[in-house]
Amino acid sequence: MAKSTQPLSGRLSDMDLRLLRVFREVVRAGGLAPAEVALNINRSTISVHLSDLETRLGMQLCIRSRGRADFKLTPEGESLYQAILELDGHLASFKSQVNAIQSQLTGKLRVILPDDALAMPQLDLPATIARLRERAPQLQLDIQLAAPHELELEILAGRADVGINPLHSRRPGLSYQPLFSHQSLLYAAAGHPCATNSDEELITQQELAAPDHAVLSGAAHLYRLFPHKSIANHMAARLAMILSGKFIGFLPTYLAEDYVRNGELAALRPERFSYQIQNAITCKSSAAEQPAVQLFTAALILCNH
Repeated sequence: MAKSTQPLSGRLSDMDLRLLRVFREVVRAGGLAPAEVALNINRSTISVHLSDLETRLGMQLCIRSRGRADFKLTPEGESLYQAILELDGHLASFKSQVNAIQSQLTGKLRVILPDDALAMPQLDLPATIARLRERAPQLQLDIQLAAPHELELEILAGRADVGINPLHSRRPGLSYQPLFSHQSLLYAAAGHPCATNSDEELITQQELAAPDHAVLSGAAHLYRLFPHKSIANHMAARLAMILSGKFIGFLPTYLAEDYVRNGELAALRPERFSYQIQNAITCKSSAAEQPAVQLFTAALILCNH
């Protein structure tokens, strides 16, 4: 077998680590066939991975056959397997040290969230809070709720460390990590005239319960269609105004769905009045590497909806 000119030079890549894991599981199982279950890949793919690793290292690692009994490590393969076990030990030690650091985190982590965060189906907020407390029991949590347009401003002003906010645009000095999107539709109370009349001119002449700030670019064209507006920055206030039957307004579908199901709200022309909002973890760029901020990111529990 030809020697690799620079085996494993530089950093270990994700592919290198994957190939080493395949080799480790084959050795543990005692052959390619019994390793299929542990790795959840077929024997031919395992064989290709082993060949790739041998080429990468420039050495033969094992003598393999179709059966289990004839599988045998070469001296080089035995040495590599021992080295992998040492690496596993170092990784376990590293994880323990990280856990210890997290558990010793003190001070305060100020988290700012949308005022309807508990209703977001993509975010399991109670489980996230529980995970934060388990991983850093000495860290004091300060969890605040705010209207969507206030979230970034609170972080920029230094009154919050990290938050989840609608990704309207990217402000200088802030770091964003996109998480999930949700849809917003236009709603009216069941007794509102527009609930049974879908004429667009009639709809756009109604008074809209709307935020007083610039909305994200993907929805600005829709808000401009409504000349009559009253202010409702918080989701709860907007929902109450719409349910009063005197206003219409945009709401996330997850916030409106129970009211729609109960016959209290109706979506107006969803094929016309609809937009998507992406949410992101947000913090100051200078704070992105702070342990408490990273812990919050790692502790987030997202649901697949």
